[in-house]
Amino acid sequence: MGATSFSSDTPTGKILSHLQRHSEATIKELEGVLGITTTAVREHLANLHTQELVTTKLLRRGPGRPRLAYSLTRKAHRMFPKAYDSLINTLLHEIIRREGSENLQTLLDAVGSQLANEYRDQISGEEIPERLITLRTALESRGIPAEVQGTGDGFQMFACPYHDVAQEHPGVCTMEQRMLEEILGESIQIKSTIREGHHSCKFHVATTKADPDTSTMKENT
Repeated sequence: MGATSFSSDTPTGKILSHLQRHSEATIKELEGVLGITTTAVREHLANLHTQELVTTKLLRRGPGRPRLAYSLTRKAHRMFPKAYDSLINTLLHEIIRREGSENLQTLLDAVGSQLANEYRDQISGEEIPERLITLRTALESRGIPAEVQGTGDGFQMFACPYHDVAQEHPGVCTMEQRMLEEILGESIQIKSTIREGHHSCKFHVATTKADPDTSTMKENT
């Protein structure tokens, strides 16, 4: 299985794949795998080390001087394909089969509350536009590009962190909506979603502040 950012046919891709399969390797071993010179192997490893994709340790095998062994970092392991979405979809389908769709949504909403707790400390400001700006910063710190509308009462997310799961389970979008409502303390309306084929997930903040004219009418009734 090749790393997603490097072609498996390139020397770099072959090094990463070999280290994934064999845990670690010396320069001499990689020479044999790649069929290139020691100098060339060192250059590729130096490049991978600069990108924080490989790490080294001293390896002692029998008599003689210890040799450097190279292995993958956590960052490198994250580059290889994962089947998280497939697993999550299977779990959600099983929950629906056993418990029903309503119970699945209840569970998703509980997950949304937990996610809201992770964001809440990063949100500040008295007014909605201020809170939206800090929400954008929090989202982008997690790799989700976002933009606050010029009107200050809405925002867009240009990436869906649950894209493949949401295709099969629209309730994930509802979970996200309720999570945002808990974070901002206001009602949120979904205007468009990436799941439906739009460029972004667009949200409008429906503030709960009373309309002065409406309040006056109620008092005079």
